[in-house]
Amino acid sequence: MGEIEPKVRVRNSRVLIVGAGIAGPTLAFWLARHGFTPTVVERSRQVRGGGQAIDVHGRAVDVLTKMGLVDAARAARTGVRGMDFVNARGRTLARTTAFSLTGGVAGGSGIELMRTDLAALLLDSTRATTEYVYGDHPVEIEQTGTAVTVGFASGSVREFDLVVGADGIRSATRSIAFPADSYRLHRLGRYIAIGEVPNFLGYDRWETFYAAGSDRRVCYFAGAGATRVMFTKTDPDLDVEQYDDEGLRALLRSHFADDGWQTGRLLDEVTGTPDFYFDDLRQVHMDSWHLGRVALVGDAGYCASPASGLGTTLAIVGAYVLAGELAAAHGDHHLAFARYDRRLRPFVADCQERARRGGNLYVTRPRFWLQMQQIRLSNLPLLRRVMSGLAAGGKERICMGITFPDDEKTPSPIP
Repeated sequence: MGEIEPKVRVRNSRVLIVGAGIAGPTLAFWLARHGFTPTVVERSRQVRGGGQAIDVHGRAVDVLTKMGLVDAARAARTGVRGMDFVNARGRTLARTTAFSLTGGVAGGSGIELMRTDLAALLLDSTRATTEYVYGDHPVEIEQTGTAVTVGFASGSVREFDLVVGADGIRSATRSIAFPADSYRLHRLGRYIAIGEVPNFLGYDRWETFYAAGSDRRVCYFAGAGATRVMFTKTDPDLDVEQYDDEGLRALLRSHFADDGWQTGRLLDEVTGTPDFYFDDLRQVHMDSWHLGRVALVGDAGYCASPASGLGTTLAIVGAYVLAGELAAAHGDHHLAFARYDRRLRPFVADCQERARRGGNLYVTRPRFWLQMQQIRLSNLPLLRRVMSGLAAGGKERICMGITFPDDEKTPSPIP
């Protein structure tokens, strides 16, 4: 881990962070580094498992490097060597080792690893400097001129100087502390379902995509240490809130039941496991990510959706920028929150726009044809790099498009 900078006396040092996913512990790490006292509360009673492979790109890799975690993150990489597209009979239509649709360009600076592995690294790096409270969550947030009083579901009441919601797209912090008309949830008209399955195809660090039709796709992903399947389908009218867990499993079976390849067994496996995730793709849009002494970070404030392929990068970068602006302002939250909002907003806009344009999850016939050509052409030495970059959809360009507070010789101007 890098050298610890001397702590500077700061105002508003007691910070409650709601959510122990990716953004929350990252923020806790940097707040503690800058002299703040973070407390993280997590609704779950233990570290959440499950999830899909995630990507860390661009400036987020820089953040992990500054944290001294980049080597451990690279050691935990999925190690996926390439990908192919197959038809209903399992015949390979196109194959490449130049890139994968989930992990990006082979040999690039990005890091693909399982979400649980990254979460564990972040947790381990903050245990000594952060108070963690599991199995609880805020039910009341009351601001005064000098502090925030938080009432928890457990019945306890505590006072903090600042509160930061890092509790995901269904953020309780956002719904409690922000007016209902201050945020908008934009549906992208598509859903994903993910679960762990046995590696019954015997893959070695490989992913296979099967497009059953112009509105749906299946991905079988066998990384180092985990095999998962992802189903994705266009369904503009779906409201997941109308279904319970078993209803969502039945819905998935009905949508993919008659498809070919290995879909039947994959449906049996994924709907039969407790490690089952199903959600529609949404984005969070807000004109401001802060109100008084409360701010939001990551999906809680600006979810781009998994279609962007940049959610983890957004969480890490957002947390780093927020902590950096609080440090630069010596705890002046009015100044720091405004600078955070202004600095991060163009970056968020680019990530969300990538998802709205489809990312790598949409399967329209023209897009499917284009991806097939990119795969085939990437096998030609002269076109390998160009085709790989096109297939990545501009991820690296977007992920380098932000300046950090500590990149500048002088602080960002007062708004």
